[in-house]
Amino acid sequence: MIQLNDPEWKELEGGYRTPYNASIALRRLEETNSSEEVDDILAELWDELHHQGNVGLASYFAVPHLIRIAKDKGMISANMLGLIAVIEVQRHKKNPQIPKEYVESYLDSLNEIPELVDSAKKREWDLEFTIAALSALAASKRQIKIAQAVLNFDDEDVLDEFLETY
Repeated sequence: MIQLNDPEWKELEGGYRTPYNASIALRRLEETNSSEEVDDILAELWDELHHQGNVGLASYFAVPHLIRIAKDKGMISANMLGLIAVIEVQRHKKNPQIPKEYVESYLDSLNEIPELVDSAKKREWDLEFTIAALSALAASKRQIKIAQAVLNFDDEDVLDEFLETY
């Protein structure tokens, strides 16, 4: 993937199909130690990199950096894992393709998700984190339909309705 200081970021489109320089937010994420600022940055990235099922090249190029930052800083959260999972799920829909020269490094970064999830095995998992972690794991194993299905259990009522059906 491209480095955060690459000027190409300025040209990449996010979820709104307009240019969004995700490298700025990613560098802020890399530098901060404030949990409040992390939440704000992840909220911005969620908003800009994914919109109503749309993702763009900025979204894909952000994923390896999100995984790297999460590993380096121990930022394993539902928002982080959920965003990565959503981008990977939407990549398989009517969205731009990753340029061929970047596919291998993108997929290699997804292979690091199980290690991320494993690092959270001793923490308490609420519904939101469990959904994000399971969806990200499924996405990392190229089980896109399962990843998408798990993401849909983000509401206790939906989960209860599913369990009543089966």
